[in-house]
Amino acid sequence: MMARQLAQKNNIPFPATLCYPPGQYDANEYKNGRYSYDESKFEEFIKTYDIVSSFLKNPEDYYDITYDFLFRNAKQGLIYCELFISPFHICATPSHDGQVVWNQDRFHQTLKQMDKAIIDVSQQYDITVRYHVIGVRHLGANVVYDTLQFIQNNPHPLITGFNIAGNEKAGHFDDFKAAHELASQLNLKKSYHAGEIDSAESIIQALKHGANRIGHGIRAIEDKVLIRELIDKKVTLEIALTSNRILVNELHGDIYKHPIRQLYDQGVRITLNTDDAGIFGTDIEKEYHIAQSIFSFSRLELLDITLCGVQAAFVENAVKNQLIGKVLAYFTSDDKQLLETCINDQKYHPAIIERFLEYQKLLVAIPVN
Repeated sequence: MMARQLAQKNNIPFPATLCYPPGQYDANEYKNGRYSYDESKFEEFIKTYDIVSSFLKNPEDYYDITYDFLFRNAKQGLIYCELFISPFHICATPSHDGQVVWNQDRFHQTLKQMDKAIIDVSQQYDITVRYHVIGVRHLGANVVYDTLQFIQNNPHPLITGFNIAGNEKAGHFDDFKAAHELASQLNLKKSYHAGEIDSAESIIQALKHGANRIGHGIRAIEDKVLIRELIDKKVTLEIALTSNRILVNELHGDIYKHPIRQLYDQGVRITLNTDDAGIFGTDIEKEYHIAQSIFSFSRLELLDITLCGVQAAFVENAVKNQLIGKVLAYFTSDDKQLLETCINDQKYHPAIIERFLEYQKLLVAIPVN
């Protein structure tokens, strides 16, 4: 696995307990090995994340992981990706007096290497990439704000989104008022992690502070009024099936208990994501396969989910329209006929039918495959 390679490259001991030994996990599901931690405790996942992050010691390491992830997923058909970047993990060093020292040069050199990886993959596959800055909430409101302030002083053209992520139960969204305001000032779209391990109320609070999308958001299923708000405001939930199965205690490791089907059928916009792909041993193909094989999402429904994701992308409108066109080009004559049948039958939620009607209008200008 990439983590082991990086540890070896940088002469860092790879803890024997970090991964399950062969035979103690499903090798068919986790082809590159599986990390070992108490999945009932989100804090244990955070510790594992930090250990793996510590293997990245220089900007070239970020080239390696960026290229590896984008190449593998673009090969599977990924056309758009927002890479989460944590400036704190990349270039921050806590000082003895409790302050954080930010290394600007390291940050610029790291993004230069990531940019190079994006360019190299783009020369082989048609993929669009943007960066999504993470404010790590369990480090406190001051660090989250300082992260954004650092980005204000070190802008990058591919940074289009801001995310408050980490342990959902560390603090309240109200605690990050200054960060919410600065993100708006910087014209960064907001996608806040909420409603994964915390309640539906956390989603309500994220929306109150301007979230354009919700990371995970599966606990919305608990609140019918919230579901109505998500539909009315056209807020997209970033669903990560493998990640949720591992981390959400209420699912008890049973993917069949995941509410993705109910959320979709009730008209909520959803998109499929890998979350921390390396940590969870997944990729975009695997997430789509789970949706199809376990939750019986049809080809037309998966095209709808893909379009929901593209329409919610944090990119300029011209690029977004190009991406929408790429997805619509995959509609076959059979897909278009089924689309018309679904519209006429009115068996889907009105919010889904509304999307189908939109696609039908857009498809008029696209040749039949």
